[in-house]
Amino acid sequence: MKTKTLKRALAALTAVAMLVGLTACAGGSDNSDSTSSGIESTSSGTESTASAEEDGPLTPYEEPVKLTWAVQASAVQQFKDGDTYDDNVWSRLIKEKLNIDLEVAFSADISTDAYKNKMNVMLASGEFPDVVRYDNRTFFKQAQEAGYIQPIGDVFEQYATDAVKAYETEYADAFEGAKIDNQLYAFPYMNDNFHQAAFLWIRDDWLENTNSEPPKTVDEMVELARKFTFEDPDGNGQDDTYGFGLAGSVVQSNYGTLLGLAGAYGVPGYGNTGVFYRDDDGKMTFAYLQPGMKDCLALVHQMYEEGLIDPEFVSEDVASMEEEVTNGTLGMMYHMNWGTWHPFNYSYQQDGVITRPYPIPTVDGIEPKMGINSNQTGDLFMVSAECEHPEAIIKILNLYEQVAISSEDPNDFQTYWANEQYRLCPIYIGMPTENFAPVIHEALEAGTSDGLAGTALEYYNYVVDFEDGSLKDDTNAYGTWGQMYIDGYGGSMKIALDYQSKGWLVTNVMANEMPDIWLQNSSVLGDMVDTTFVDIITGNKPVDYFDTFVEEWLAAGGQATLDALDEMYPAE
Repeated sequence: MKTKTLKRALAALTAVAMLVGLTACAGGSDNSDSTSSGIESTSSGTESTASAEEDGPLTPYEEPVKLTWAVQASAVQQFKDGDTYDDNVWSRLIKEKLNIDLEVAFSADISTDAYKNKMNVMLASGEFPDVVRYDNRTFFKQAQEAGYIQPIGDVFEQYATDAVKAYETEYADAFEGAKIDNQLYAFPYMNDNFHQAAFLWIRDDWLENTNSEPPKTVDEMVELARKFTFEDPDGNGQDDTYGFGLAGSVVQSNYGTLLGLAGAYGVPGYGNTGVFYRDDDGKMTFAYLQPGMKDCLALVHQMYEEGLIDPEFVSEDVASMEEEVTNGTLGMMYHMNWGTWHPFNYSYQQDGVITRPYPIPTVDGIEPKMGINSNQTGDLFMVSAECEHPEAIIKILNLYEQVAISSEDPNDFQTYWANEQYRLCPIYIGMPTENFAPVIHEALEAGTSDGLAGTALEYYNYVVDFEDGSLKDDTNAYGTWGQMYIDGYGGSMKIALDYQSKGWLVTNVMANEMPDIWLQNSSVLGDMVDTTFVDIITGNKPVDYFDTFVEEWLAAGGQATLDALDEMYPAE
């Protein structure tokens, strides 16, 4: 979606939030009124099995209805006043307004393999909770083929409010990615993936302490890493810093990735399964087979040998990198757009240090390429085939939209969205902060919030109030500010939109439809990427081994995948 189109989409959704008021669908006997702080519970006077013509999109059940859900547990989750996954602001609101009792079927850590493993067990057993959130399209397809999930298109059409239905129009690609055989089998995350590109994040204080400027070229980035490693940037007189942060999963879309550096060499990567795209000659290819990837790895190997990277980086994961950021031993790393949310919120809370994003440094003579996923991919909320009340799940969506997105009462946003509270709702409208960037930038440039409402207004206020100091200690304000501020290079969203305008973003050709050969071999091919790249960086394999990797990757199902994609997604 281009910037102008996104502005129009967000403007339309803002207008819906301000004007529609989430009334009942046609013919409903729902007497619920929309208010600034939620809805008033009323008796529907119908049985819980009533049709949409007798029952409204926010009508509470006369008798309690139970829904079970799977929790994606995470260390970032915050709980208020003794709340738990079982008992929290959302479970209580949903009970109060809709008479729905939520029950946690299980919880598993999404930052490790725990949740993935639980999904595999669930797929093998066929025992699904009523609501499941997962982004794996292989799982999605297999669950549908096995009859474990049900189509929700009809119940969505019958029960969704106009405000919720508006997302189907404005995020058509996302909804297309939630369909199988042209039927809607899940409620999707609202994707406009321009923001998935990588950035170079640098500590303000280390730049100042070393009298340095943000690097514009890769050579300047390496020189800055030397200063951050050898010139005591934290001023404690000890040799305890590393200039360049790198994670063990070197091309992950997370902390300490090489995606930004690879992009500077013309490699549009994204995770270990990469990006498929057509090259300048129209030939289907894969990101990590490009010669520029070999040059990138050769440079990182040099940086590793020089001591600019922690020699134990192979064991670095999300948790350990958060610890190093908190302790102040890393000065710079490539990361995604949300660095001020995680992990640089820890160093800000600990020492008041601001770490901010910069455009990726470039290589002379090479046009950068940054990989992003198709808008048809992303998280899906699936409904079990055994769920007796799928309309109850749509009602929760309606409630979420009214309270967490469209409400004009700022207390609602703080109560039901801020501080990770939105994650406690079993199904929600996953509209990333990033998607509001164009309208927020426009408002910041104009110096007024006129025309903003709901979520967009709250984000605007976070940026303004962080900059004037009134919310300098608020982690939500710091997180939003790092994405949305417009001074200088700007936050990550201004930079990402600049990438987009320069034509640096490359969208993965492979969308919701995936070749069987890829589904069978993607895990093995991804492991080959991770293992080979780490081996080259550490010197376990010579840089020229990259050529062998290319041959082996193609032979292990890579070439067959390219051939299948060439037919599945023909050149336009």
